[in-house]
Formats: sequence, C-alpha cells, structure tokens
Amino acid sequence: MIKILLARHGEAEKGPLIPDPTLTTLGHKQASTLAQSFTENTDLNIVSSPKLRTQQTAQPLAEKWRKIVTLENRVSEIPTPKGVTLQQRLPWLRSLLDQNWDPNNTQQKKWRDGIIHYLLSVQEDTIVFCHFMVINSVVAHVLDNSKIQQFRPDYTSITELKLLNEKLNLVRLGSDRIKPIL
Repeated sequence: MIKILLARHGEAEKGPLIPDPTLTTLGHKQASTLAQSFTENTDLNIVSSPKLRTQQTAQPLAEKWRKIVTLENRVSEIPTPKGVTLQQRLPWLRSLLDQNWDPNNTQQKKWRDGIIHYLLSVQEDTIVFCHFMVINSVVAHVLDNSKIQQFRPDYTSITELKLLNEKLNLVRLGSDRIKPIL
C-alpha cells in the first residue's frame, strides 16, 4: 500500500491580475505550521504543482526533511478555458463549484485524467502540494461522484489517500473551510 497525502497550498495573494500568486504572510505561517506538524519521518517524497504558492507551501517541509521538491505539472490548477481572461478566472472558478464535471469538456477531462494517471503512477509514499480544484477532482474520482465541489479543503489541510492494487482509496478528507474560498 502506498500513502498519498494531498496538501492544499497556504493562503495566497488575491487580485484579478496576479497570474501566479505567492503566499501571504499568513500563508507562509501556515506552511511553517504544517511542516512543524510532521515528525522527523522523511519517508515521504515531496511533490508540488509548479505554481509558486504550492512550491512555497512545500518548502518548509522540504527544508526540515532536507529533501528536494519535485515539480509535477499534472497536479497544477485547473486550466482556464479559452476566452476567459485573468480578471474573469475567479468568477469562472466559483461558477463551477455547484456544477457537475462535464464528461464532454475535453480540456477538463484531459486535466482530470492527467491527475489520476499521475497519482496511480506514484511508487512511494508521497505528499503532493496542490490546489482546491485538484483535491476536489481526485475526491470526486475516488467516490465516483460527478459533483465538482466535494468539500472545501482549508489552506494546508491534508487529504489522505492510499493506493492499493492500482486503485485510489480515500482514507480521510482534509479539514473543511467554513467559507468557500478558492
């Protein structure tokens, strides 16, 4: 059995014109607190989305364990459809939350399939620093549920999976946010 932890990034800067936000002061504190919550066990590989906020969230744990963070494009944020500007991205994301995954949307299907194929290929216990929509996509897949928003993972919350017999299983959801904030 392989353990896979999905860690949501810490709080990131907000703004309609920030394409790749960094962590806020609070986000850095959340990342540090997350790293401190782990024992000295260094048996987990550390993987991150290439987005700055996920890399910055992973860094304190990587420093604590003296490990390198491996970047993985397949666990990056959901791609924005053509025609949706940076200013429209957040309203577009929020509009998805009460919808179901569209099996005919090839862009979303390719993105979701990439995440699952990556997770199924993991060979060792791993922590993956990623995003709200990535975590919800994985949980929807594991539960075989078409709803986009399965829950509202809080900043730096950990959703635990196990990979057994080439199948992902949900062990526990991360802590849930009170307010639905991406």
